[in-house]
Amino acid sequence: MPKIIAAFVLGILSFFLMFALGETALHYFGDAGLIPAFIVTAAYFFFCQFRLSRGHAEALRKDWPIMLALDAVPLLMVFGVVLTQTWPVILAQGLGILLSCCGGTVAGALAASRAARRP
Repeated sequence: MPKIIAAFVLGILSFFLMFALGETALHYFGDAGLIPAFIVTAAYFFFCQFRLSRGHAEALRKDWPIMLALDAVPLLMVFGVVLTQTWPVILAQGLGILLSCCGGTVAGALAASRAARRP
């Protein structure tokens, strides 16, 4: 349970990270700046999930509550984008948020499970 709460808090912090990175990237570079922002976001989720699942050999299959808690806030953000924005914005920002947060989380769990199996 403490890992689930920690994952949710890290997910809340990711909102501020994505907001700061996304707005800064859009301001200085336009739509092309979103790609580096999504890469940094994916790295954040990778690192968070790797630290939360470290030492657990079955992390990819059994740490789903932790992964869902970590991705809860970004998934709500994507839901908000889908409800309020136009189709091009949904494809540019919503899909990027979804891929960076879920992709980084799954990759972090996979890396943690591989590292735990290593002798």
